[in-house]
Amino acid sequence: MLRNMVSSLIVHNRIKTTLPKAKSASRLAEKMVTWGKRGDEHAKTQAMRFLREHHLTIPKLFSEMADRYRTREGGYTRIHKLGYRDGDNAPMAVLEYVDTPKDLKYSMLIKRLARIELEPSLRVSPTIIEDGQTPKMGKRDFKKLLNRIKGQKKFDRNVEKMMKSEEMSKDDLDKKVSSEVNRLKTLNEKEKELQIESKIRRKGGHLSYESF
Repeated sequence: MLRNMVSSLIVHNRIKTTLPKAKSASRLAEKMVTWGKRGDEHAKTQAMRFLREHHLTIPKLFSEMADRYRTREGGYTRIHKLGYRDGDNAPMAVLEYVDTPKDLKYSMLIKRLARIELEPSLRVSPTIIEDGQTPKMGKRDFKKLLNRIKGQKKFDRNVEKMMKSEEMSKDDLDKKVSSEVNRLKTLNEKEKELQIESKIRRKGGHLSYESF
């Protein structure tokens, strides 16, 4: 089973499975990349003994993936928890190789950039302390502010990394963010319409404009 999962992961870059299986497959998937980066005959023999679909997995592992992770020391996979499955309540997750096209992390960055554009207060200026603009606050609040600034700086670095990995220009990024902003606006409008319809039903179908 794990052989099939890891083989599918190499071919598709991402698989959905239960959380325990994702953790087990992750360790083996990391080992595959280590063999791919070694690139010698012994490593290739070991990979062929474990993997399925050799015509797809072996060429990709020892060329494309080996090159992608050449300068990376470990941490080749990422697990996204998805909650619990209906029926048996099993914890579900997505296991993926990092820094691949359509990386889920990159999709999440785009979504956050769109939310920041819709609500600018979500962004923390990393210069407010350096410029002496920090308002008076307690030690706990100041620590929270520092953590938010560190988080914002890490987020900005991840955006730069995404643009470099995807060979994305500033215009390309702006287009993706704009598209996500429009999607979120549409969802918000639909949610407001549902809330109004629900309010009307609670009022027995009679609701004046003043109620809005």
